[in-house]
Amino acid sequence: MTLAEELRALDPTRRVLVKPLRQKHEFVSEMRDLHREGLSIAELHFIGHSGMYGIMFGSTGWPEQFSPHEWREMLIPFAPNAVAYFHACRTARWFAPFFARTFGVTTFGHRLYTTVSTRKDRFAWEARRVGQGDTFPLYIIACVGRKSHGLPGSLRKYLLGTPAQPMTECRPARVVGDPSYDAVASLYDKAFEDIRVRRDEWKWISAHIPTGSRPRVLDIGCGNGALLRALAERIGASVGVDASSGMIDKAVANSRSHRNLRFQTIDGPTLPFADGSFDVVTSFLSFRYLDWDPILKEIHRVLAPRGRFLVVDMVAKPLEPRDALTLVRSAWVHATRPYLDRAFDQNLRTLTSHPAWKKMLEHNPIRAEHEYRWFLESRFPGQKLETLTVGRTQRLVAFDAGPKSDSWLLAPMSFP
Repeated sequence: MTLAEELRALDPTRRVLVKPLRQKHEFVSEMRDLHREGLSIAELHFIGHSGMYGIMFGSTGWPEQFSPHEWREMLIPFAPNAVAYFHACRTARWFAPFFARTFGVTTFGHRLYTTVSTRKDRFAWEARRVGQGDTFPLYIIACVGRKSHGLPGSLRKYLLGTPAQPMTECRPARVVGDPSYDAVASLYDKAFEDIRVRRDEWKWISAHIPTGSRPRVLDIGCGNGALLRALAERIGASVGVDASSGMIDKAVANSRSHRNLRFQTIDGPTLPFADGSFDVVTSFLSFRYLDWDPILKEIHRVLAPRGRFLVVDMVAKPLEPRDALTLVRSAWVHATRPYLDRAFDQNLRTLTSHPAWKKMLEHNPIRAEHEYRWFLESRFPGQKLETLTVGRTQRLVAFDAGPKSDSWLLAPMSFP
């Protein structure tokens, strides 16, 4: 209520609506109601949770998030020269620029993680104000903390009262350059011609592909097709799909000798396959880019009974003390890679230092580890996210959803 009171104080004539919205469909309904009433929004403020790809509804036990294509299809009745503010974690990194472009409004967001504070300018712990009066103002601010800088960040926050970081302004400018994988397809293909150079990821995914009969595999976000080629002798008729036509061209060209593999581009979270078409669906280093809720419905549909869904991906998370042993092993692998895989190491450095790669990452960022944990563990009860390797700010994780069953909680979805 602090924000609402401040807005009313700035202009007593303005109408300030405060709405508690717990699910996606409630947000959509509010926007439709405003439009039907002939009202327009001069300022939109969202206060709550957020992931890298946008604001989140529900709870950590059942998070919901609009996918990019859902935002693009949404009606929000903005007034001319409207402004949007997203008082939520990391909204300035990807979501605020995307929202500004999509709706043509100046949008503000935070680059760091957010916290509740009794001061606007720096972190002041609300617990210290308990018992000092019935009410006091509370603010959502962004500052250095545990999730962004680990234990040292947490100590700085609580002991020193870390200064608040100002919101970042994002104007509705068009994207300059190619932000897709098309621009880096050749460099990527050279670095990852054989996906088995990613030893930890390959070891995990290879161990989780069913043995015995040759399973039919669908690889979503297949890139240059390297994963399916590495599995080709163990699997049946399989398909790789990707939104990047440049990557699919590489996959087709590199896989001509494998008659059990085919590749095609897809646009959006709809899979052009019949029900029960596959025994395994994989998302190898690509789940971060997908529209999670819609694609899970499609994965469930195209999987045969007892089929499996496997995810391996990179996530953002600072080091924690419990990561010490995994860090030592990961550091050793990283240190020896230039000697064991000299060509791969050189090609990877060429790829990751190229301006086109940096442009792609700017528009296709890495999600946080807790986003994966909240989302996947809520949809697939009893299954846990695994950590494969760790680095200073990023790590590799894996998830096996287990055999397809009625326990998969892909419904109820509140929207669409």
